[in-house]
Amino acid sequence: DLAGGKATAAPAFADPDRLETYPWWAPDGRSLYFCSAPIPWTRRDRMPPDGYDQLRYDLSRARFDPESGAWGPRETLLSASTTGKSILLPRPSPDGRWVLFCMCQYGCFPIYQSSSDLYLLDLKTGKYRALDALNSPRSESWHSWSSNSRWIVYSSKRDDGVFTRTYIAHVAPDGTVGKPFILPQKDPDFYDSDLKTFTVPELTVEP
Repeated sequence: DLAGGKATAAPAFADPDRLETYPWWAPDGRSLYFCSAPIPWTRRDRMPPDGYDQLRYDLSRARFDPESGAWGPRETLLSASTTGKSILLPRPSPDGRWVLFCMCQYGCFPIYQSSSDLYLLDLKTGKYRALDALNSPRSESWHSWSSNSRWIVYSSKRDDGVFTRTYIAHVAPDGTVGKPFILPQKDPDFYDSDLKTFTVPELTVEP
């Protein structure tokens, strides 16, 4: 609460028997999307803990009333038991129609897993699908929307499996995605010699 200068936690996303991560507000500020998983291990003195390869997150949401500050219960929009994978990085589109997320075999670090792919959930129908036009045999992750919900930008290791590069793709109003293209550089040989990783790209409306 920026006006009141205090921080609070709600039962919807502060369950001591579950792990919660990757929170993101809905465009209208009346829902919080996040990932939630039951803790699969009993011992916490090892890193990674025993059973980490069994950790799989659900896609969750909690309603919020800005006027009263009240939270609703945790809703499961898509469960790991249904997909068989860990659901991570939910990003609702600014127009409120879609949730873009990625899934990988387990855990909460998709950028390290070649199994990580991008998916799109239709909030009108509740159905989701893999974005095959954007995915590759290597990791896709760290995605965001443009302010008009017509473009997405994301990190991909498709080029060499080591460095993440920034890719951009168009999204039609019906959710159809176009062929992705790498972030252009002035020097066409730039990516052949650059030894830095591009991570967590964000599209902005100003330079």
